[in-house]
Amino acid sequence: MYRLATLLALALALPSVHAASLKEQKLDELLAKVARESSVGTPRAINADILDQGYSVDNHELVNHLSVQPDHAAQMRSNPDDVRKQLAASVCNNGGLRELLAQGAVLRFEFSEYKSNKPIANERYNARDCGL
Repeated sequence: MYRLATLLALALALPSVHAASLKEQKLDELLAKVARESSVGTPRAINADILDQGYSVDNHELVNHLSVQPDHAAQMRSNPDDVRKQLAASVCNNGGLRELLAQGAVLRFEFSEYKSNKPIANERYNARDCGL
């Protein structure tokens, strides 16, 4: 009887596990496409202080690699809360990024100093961060 109950529980759980893995696979495919398309033309200047080095995907996370001029990097290090708030506003007000978040993606922004690649900040955003 115990084996029957275990087999029944397993049989009932398998469709939801398969659906979850299919959803994750589709998300990974979408993120890979977004990363590939968004990386066209990189590196590119966002402004005088920040250079977009392109995108990659890491475990359901779309990662934006950004290089920052040393003076601006010092400002970012001195004001990490402001950096997070400003970046959150940009992420949450972008329809395309909100759509990715709603599908379960995490957006990660990796800031490093231009040329030296010294880490400055890593910020992650998920659906909850934008009230989704």
